[in-house]
Amino acid sequence: MKKALLIGVAMLLVASAVSAGPDTGYIGLFADAGHSVCSVMGAGFTPFTMWIWCLDEQPGLTAVEFAVLFPPDVIASTTTLNPLITVSLGTLTGGTSVAFGTCQNDYVWTHQVACYLIDLNPNVIRIIADPTALPPAYLIATCDVGNPLIGPVIWSNLYLNQTCVIATQNASWGAIKSLF
Repeated sequence: MKKALLIGVAMLLVASAVSAGPDTGYIGLFADAGHSVCSVMGAGFTPFTMWIWCLDEQPGLTAVEFAVLFPPDVIASTTTLNPLITVSLGTLTGGTSVAFGTCQNDYVWTHQVACYLIDLNPNVIRIIADPTALPPAYLIATCDVGNPLIGPVIWSNLYLNQTCVIATQNASWGAIKSLF
């Protein structure tokens, strides 16, 4: 009986460790404050705002490092930094690192960029690795002790003159895992 109880407790510990899973952060580009619009349709000289959103629910995030690659048919104009950011180094296109004054446990935006789409060609604005990092990377510093770094999942790039699909459990790795 004692042996069965010990095996049961061990199985519970293993099951809880497996269900917790690794810490996963997300970073994505969107055309709205609700982080749900991942495409912009336009012709001629179409203004839009690009938002850079991040998420690391548990344990949360304190800093993010990345770069943005704008295609030649987008003019990036005014950039607004989130007022919760206390330190910002670099530029969006050259590589940036931003740090928040407190731990962020929910969706948080780092930058808003006023942009102009100047033609009808399909294209993509992309999150890319910060080329100034050694090695180049996109990273999230978590709120755990010592602020360990994790490589975030690219949640969405911003698609121009074409539709996009934001990864969900029904259309991503989560759907595959649910089969087993």
